Amino acid sequence: MASSKDVRQIKSSDGSGDRLGSKIYKLVVGPEKKLFHSHEAVLSRSPVFERMCNGSFKEGVEQQIELPDDDAHIFGRVLEYMYCGVFNEFETPTPNAKVLILADLYILAEKYQLSGLKELLIPPLATILDKASDAECIEYFFHAARKIYENTPDSEALFPDSFKKTVTNMLGYPAQYSYMEMHIKRCILDGGKLAQDTFDANCIHLGSIKRCILDGGKLAQDTFDANWIDLGSTKHEIDNQTCDHCGHQNRYR
Repeated sequence: MASSKDVRQIKSSDGSGDRLGSKIYKLVVGPEKKLFHSHEAVLSRSPVFERMCNGSFKEGVEQQIELPDDDAHIFGRVLEYMYCGVFNEFETPTPNAKVLILADLYILAEKYQLSGLKELLIPPLATILDKASDAECIEYFFHAARKIYENTPDSEALFPDSFKKTVTNMLGYPAQYSYMEMHIKRCILDGGKLAQDTFDANCIHLGSIKRCILDGGKLAQDTFDANWIDLGSTKHEIDNQTCDHCGHQNRYR
């Protein structure tokens, strides 16, 4: 499915042959140095690659771009989007594997400033949490959310807005909420923008003490102890648990 912006870009290029007549670039991706080839006009859909190709950078001169930090499998899906302007849905053995791939795609779309791809990734990310029916699935969603927050700038707003809406909606379902509460508390205790957005999604209106909690440190922990609204499990459980799948530990331990 393509965004309206993507459709306009595709229609403007179809039939002209301009994209496929442009220079060919080699892209060497990941630690395994997997080789991709792409037309310059296609790469230029990304402002990042456009600067590489059209400036006086080494990449533009040699027509080769090295991307050692990117995952080749994820990059291949991004390049497919850049050619087609669509995001092709895919299946994985479990929703847990899928949500992590979607998170990696979103991070790479942000890195290369592909706003159309980011928009197309939001619905499947939200759908996974909406359909979550067990603790493991919810845990993977929060792991993916944490990964996106940690690898995108604070100014990035598209996923955070969706995250807050999705979490808020899920709070209305008691069965799912019982699985979510541990991860909600952990997100808040971690501090930073993820904490603030999780805090807002829970609609916990504590006035000025909210800032104390979000600032982190001992003041945050003591304020949290004094004011936390009981959600079932205790803070002691948070302090002594490690995420089974991502290995995350509470930073106040």
